[in-house]
Amino acid sequence: MSKQAKITKDASTGVSEGTVVRLVRDFLTRHGKGLDSLLERFPGVSGAAYRGALEKHLSEPATMTEDLILALEHAVDTLLALQGADCRVLEADEGPSIQVDAGVRWYAARFSDLAQAARRM
Repeated sequence: MSKQAKITKDASTGVSEGTVVRLVRDFLTRHGKGLDSLLERFPGVSGAAYRGALEKHLSEPATMTEDLILALEHAVDTLLALQGADCRVLEADEGPSIQVDAGVRWYAARFSDLAQAARRM
C-alpha cells in the first residue's frame, strides 16, 4: 500500500503549502556540509550553529514563512559581511585555486533566491 499525503494549495498563489520549507530543507540537505566547511575558515563563525539557526525556522509552522524569510535574509547579510574578511587556510585548501569569497557569494545568492521565492509563494 502506498503512502498518500493530502496536498493543500495556497489559493492566492496556486503553490502547495510547505513548498518553501521543502526547498530550504532540500538545499540544506544537499549543501549544508559545504556551508559548514566554508564557514570553518572564519574564526568566530560556527557553520553548524549557523545552519542550525536556519533549520530552527523549518520546525515552527505558525509563523514559519515570515520568520524563515527573515532568517534567510539575515544569512545573506552575514555571508556578504564575510567577503574579504581574514580567514584561515585549511589543509584541504592547497594551491592557488581557493575561492573563499566566491563560495561565500554563491551561498549568499542561493539564500537570497530562496528568500525571494518564499516571498512569492
